[in-house]
Amino acid sequence: MSRNEDIKKLTEIVSSIPSIRGCITGSSQIGADYDTWEECPDIDLFVYTENMLSYAADALIMMHGFQPATKGEEWKLSRIRNRGMARNMTLSTLKLKHPDYEPLINVTWKEKRDNLFAVLASFDMSIVMVGLDIPSGTKLDLRTGSGFVLNDPKGVWSTNKNVAVPNPLREQNVDMYGAEMWIRQFSRCIKYWNRGYDTRPMARFYIRLIEQVIEDGQLFTSKNSEERYNDFKAEFEPLKEQMIKWLEDKEDC
Repeated sequence: MSRNEDIKKLTEIVSSIPSIRGCITGSSQIGADYDTWEECPDIDLFVYTENMLSYAADALIMMHGFQPATKGEEWKLSRIRNRGMARNMTLSTLKLKHPDYEPLINVTWKEKRDNLFAVLASFDMSIVMVGLDIPSGTKLDLRTGSGFVLNDPKGVWSTNKNVAVPNPLREQNVDMYGAEMWIRQFSRCIKYWNRGYDTRPMARFYIRLIEQVIEDGQLFTSKNSEERYNDFKAEFEPLKEQMIKWLEDKEDC
């Protein structure tokens, strides 16, 4: 069976359990030819409530023959079953596998993401902002539209589903704490470029974030703020140069 067939079948299996309050999103739902990709994408199942994390995993295990992907995933599932989520956890994922299919299933819970729109609004890149709500069977596609960033009147805009722009629904915070959350996703620019998507707008966005944070300087006069700012510069200035070099290599493509 091909990857395309595997993904179609697994999507059908997961979405056939209406008692799972959640949605299937991400790479597996964008309609690509997955047989041409170097790596097989996972099936991303986001559940809407904390207790649904173990419920959805157990439903797939007991009803359809899935198993935890590793010993570590088995330990995580057992701990969540018996003790629940740790109090300070805002995100948790359980990885499942099936002996007959190549893709893994990531069962994920995100705090405050209790519907399909809220889940898609938390993503970084426009090209993966599509998903299927399991209880209603409704599909939502937010891949096209504007992505204005950093108060730039020109912004970054595209109506092409193969062009990745920053998610305009997500807070585009330019302080160093918010910026770090965006910038650490740069590896996905490379991954999706290799899959045939134009991720150069995302790389330009990350570069501008780094430049803006460094230009703004320390947010506070405390010693801790100074250390955080210096750590940011030490980590992300070299990464900015890598991004610029990557963009230069791709500008003629």
